[in-house]
Amino acid sequence: MREATLALLPSAGVLPDEWLMERLTAGRPRQVRVAAFRLLDARGGIVRLRAAVAVLDDPDEKLRAWGGQVVQRWHPEPGSAPGDAEVGELLTRSRHLFSDHVLKRRLWEAGLRG
Repeated sequence: MREATLALLPSAGVLPDEWLMERLTAGRPRQVRVAAFRLLDARGGIVRLRAAVAVLDDPDEKLRAWGGQVVQRWHPEPGSAPGDAEVGELLTRSRHLFSDHVLKRRLWEAGLRG
C-alpha cells in the first residue's frame, strides 16, 4: 500500500476528492485510511483541511495526531478566495486544537470574522 501511495503522490491532484474522502471512514483498514489521508494532504488547500478535520475522530491515535498537526499548521494558500464558509466551519469544528486567539487569527486569515 505504501509503495502505491508513493507512486500516486505526484498525481494526487487528479484523484477525485470524494473517492479519497470515502476511504477515510473508520470502517476501512488503517493502511487504506493512512494512504487516502496522505494523498489528500498532498493536495493542499481546503482539501487538506477537510481531510485533516475528518481524521480528528479516527480510531487510530497516530492518524488523529497527524490530522491535528495538519489542522494546526494549515493556512489559506495565496490566491485562495477569502471568506469561504466551509473553511470557517472546519476551523470551528477543530477549535479544541487552538487557543481562542489563534482560532480568531486563522479565521481572520481566511477572510472570516473570528
